[in-house]
Amino acid sequence: SNDLTLLQSFNLIYPDGITGLNICDAIAEYEKTLTTPNSKFDKYLKGNKAILSKDEKEGYELFKKHECATCHVGKNIGGQSFEFTGLKNNYFTDRKNNKKIEVNENDYGRYNFTKNELDRYKFKVPTLRNIALTYPYWHDGTMKKLDEPVIAMLKYQCDKTLPERDIKKIISFLNTLTGEFDGHLLSNSNK
Repeated sequence: SNDLTLLQSFNLIYPDGITGLNICDAIAEYEKTLTTPNSKFDKYLKGNKAILSKDEKEGYELFKKHECATCHVGKNIGGQSFEFTGLKNNYFTDRKNNKKIEVNENDYGRYNFTKNELDRYKFKVPTLRNIALTYPYWHDGTMKKLDEPVIAMLKYQCDKTLPERDIKKIISFLNTLTGEFDGHLLSNSNK
């Protein structure tokens, strides 16, 4: 009924009331509603090999070849580990020199929670599902277009520079990761 308070509704579902386990269960149930299946890439993995264009397929091969899939793994194509930012080059030095942004507490990443020095500058690897719609990018939100984090990841994590045509192919692949919600393909107009 619409007349129930949130607490009453919660207690109908969880008769033993508000507990840590019940809250976790409620959050997990809510998160299940946020899945966005049926991306072009999902359909490709399920056997529709014709659904991806030549550039999208080549972008996927480049994604694997340049070891992006080392961290961006699993069903969500990321979100499973914490990784150090700047394995090969120092992002924070470049950001300070180019964008005049000093290192600050927001840049400490997982360290802010663990207080373990080994976690300083480690961040949770984001999922790449719906990445074309989830800007701004990077932990500090300084990247607005999808080519920026692709180029940055190659530079700071792999010490690589790729030609623009390869960057465009990787972005073509990333665009195939946009899924559906309630049976409709997500787009910027869904915001």
